[in-house]
Amino acid sequence: MQDKKISLVMLKEGESGTVYDFKGGKKLRRKLDSLGIRKGKEIRKVSDMVLNGPVTIQIEKSFKIAIGKGMAKKIIIKVD
Repeated sequence: MQDKKISLVMLKEGESGTVYDFKGGKKLRRKLDSLGIRKGKEIRKVSDMVLNGPVTIQIEKSFKIAIGKGMAKKIIIKVD
């Protein structure tokens, strides 16, 4: 079976996957890199606020951060 690739916002709370790609330019990539969100990193969705609230994620079973839903839509996750 082929791995499924979806936007981070499409993950359900508690689900995890690996960062596969980004839908954005250099500015977005630099911002995500500074937050520790890089290709190949494991990410777990901790919580999601309704409407356009922040998405809380855990990176590599280590630290948690909250990012805006607009940014989360641009992060492509590979789910096994």
